[in-house]
Amino acid sequence: MSNIGMFDRIARVVIAFALMYWAMTPTGPTLSAGYTGMFLLATAIIGWCPWYMSFGANTKKQ
Repeated sequence: MSNIGMFDRIARVVIAFALMYWAMTPTGPTLSAGYTGMFLLATAIIGWCPWYMSFGANTKKQ
């Protein structure tokens, strides 16, 4: 049951790595950016987003 399209997955991976990199810098917000990046990466890998499901959104082509 996937609800994330390919473009959305690629965007999530790019944003996730950027946030996790930012979290590792000395001036970055370590926990919030890191956890958000991990969440985005996990949802991109599995292809399912719980927020999309709760709002009835679906970016995957049928």
